[in-house]
Amino acid sequence: MFAAGLIALMLLADEGTGAPGDVPAPPATTTPAETPPPAYPPPEPAAEPAPPPPLPEPPPPRQRRYGDKGSMEIGLGIGYSTETGFVGAASGRYYVIDRVAPGIEGTFVAGSSDASRYGLLLAALRVIPVRVYSLALALTGRAGRVLLGDHPDGWGVGGAAGILFLFSPYAGLELGYEALQLLPSSFCADLESCWIHGPVIAIRFGF
Repeated sequence: MFAAGLIALMLLADEGTGAPGDVPAPPATTTPAETPPPAYPPPEPAAEPAPPPPLPEPPPPRQRRYGDKGSMEIGLGIGYSTETGFVGAASGRYYVIDRVAPGIEGTFVAGSSDASRYGLLLAALRVIPVRVYSLALALTGRAGRVLLGDHPDGWGVGGAAGILFLFSPYAGLELGYEALQLLPSSFCADLESCWIHGPVIAIRFGF
């Protein structure tokens, strides 16, 4: 009976102390879960550059008028009468500035005889003091050689005034009056007059 109790005590002691050499397992540790990095909002897209300001509109083209700088003019005149016979005239001029044009003019009058035949070759300067889109006032000064058919040649100085009725800035009809004094006085001493004058009727073309 005593022996059985001793064996029971020994077994209880063995259970309390455990087997020799046994190392108790360390307590289990819990590894915290890795937290994800904070999410940043995506970067805002770059702002588009502002469009350039619109270019200013060019000014409207200047409307051309008779006598504008850089324009050229050709004039033609033809006539006939029983007193003077055939009459032909031509001119050309170039407007170096607005309203002012140097040029050259030629006139031929067949006349009824050699004594009444003559020609003119003149340098001219035209000025346009007044102009609108349908009318222009033209003043022309001229000087040059006077060629007579049956007489020694001489010189002439004079001018003309006329009104141009414009069909366009480049074409029109001129009506006016002109006068030319013959020089020197000895040149026209044996002529009926030292003046040549008369109406002007001519068509003017420009470009």
